[in-house]
Order: sequence, then structure tokens, then C-alpha cells
Amino acid sequence: MLKYPVVLSFVVVLLLSDYSYSQTTTAPPFRGDTAGFVNGRAIRRKAYIEMFSMVSSEIKPRMTDSLTSQEILKVHQKTWDNLILECALMDSIEKKGIAVTDIEVRSSLERDPPQFLKAQFTDSTGKFLKEDYLSALRDPRNNDLLDTVLQIMIPAMKKEKLSKVLIASITPTDEELWKAYKEKKGATREKFESEKENLRSEKLKETEGPFFERWVASVKATAKVIDYRTMK
Repeated sequence: MLKYPVVLSFVVVLLLSDYSYSQTTTAPPFRGDTAGFVNGRAIRRKAYIEMFSMVSSEIKPRMTDSLTSQEILKVHQKTWDNLILECALMDSIEKKGIAVTDIEVRSSLERDPPQFLKAQFTDSTGKFLKEDYLSALRDPRNNDLLDTVLQIMIPAMKKEKLSKVLIASITPTDEELWKAYKEKKGATREKFESEKENLRSEKLKETEGPFFERWVASVKATAKVIDYRTMK
């Protein structure tokens, strides 16, 4: 059996009263359960709180550290920005028909367990007890917990597939690489064949970062956003 339940998110209890939100409060800056809509997808209070907690921990990793008023404002802005991107990503995934099966996730779990599960099967010397881990995965008594893990991993794996699809769209073909390579002094087809994969990797390193920056900016800019927040 797995030793501890998987923690899905921060548990936050909010006592909502009928007051006006200031720019420095850490409470979600909107009334009711909905922060807004992105391409028709609702951004709910729970999602806002979870993203706010994640962004806060990036700025102040230690929970004992208090956020300044300026930092709180920055966290709210980044939280909203991240949620818009999250919705835009899910739209792109659906439009491209990207799917992940339970079998794919289970295969990934066996091949490359996530750290939060691996830690449950690591002894005091730091050794990963792989056989115990695999046995626990196949134990029917853990099915409910595994279902929870699947629900966490499926969206992440869909994003990974989307990333691969996007990278494939900018990966240079052999012909494109050869066109540039043959201009070099002493270039031969034989040399090219032995070097082309390195050339492809180098070309991707040059173009991948700027491409993703432009792609992210584009999907965010074209997103149809309805914003119910009182602080913007």
C-alpha cells in the first residue's frame, strides 16, 4: 500500500464577508465562485486559490515568509496570467485532438515514477525500492489512489504531447538541413549524414525558445477573456 495519500492541492478555507477587496489582500479578488471566463472556460475560485498558492511559493518558498503588498499584487497578476494560459493550452489540446489513455499513464508511472510517488518507496539510504513500488501499482487495493494520480498526470502528459507536436512543426527536415550544409567548404553527403542529427538539435536550440515565446504570446493575445475581478 502507498504510505500516504496524494495531496492534490493546498486546502484553503476562506470566510467570505461582504467587504470591498483591497489591492493587497491575498483573498481572491472577485465575489462568488467565478473569476471569469477564457474562451468559454470558467475560472473557478478553487483553481484561482491553487494557482495563487503555487505562484506565492515561487516568490516566497518558505511558508514563514510574509508577502509584501507589492508582492501580493504581483502574485495576483501572475495568477490571472497563468490561468489564462492554462485555459488557452487546454483549447489548443482539444483542437489538435490530443489525448492520453490510462494505459499510457500507467506505462509512464512504471517507467518513470514522479518524485512524489518515488519518495514513498525510497529507504533511509536513498535507495529506490522499485519492486515494492511496482507491486503497489498493481495492488487492487490502491486503485482509488491510482485513479487520483491518473487525474493529476493526464493533463500534464497532454501538455507534453502538445509540446512535441509544436516542436515537430519547427523541426528542420533533412532537405532543409542539407540545403544549408552543402554551402560549407568540403561538404559531402556522407559527412552530412553523419552530422545531421547534431545539426538538427543545434537548429532546434536556436529556434525553440523564441518559437514558444511567440506561440504563448499569440494564444494569450487571441484568447477571449471575460474578467470579473475587482483588482486588475
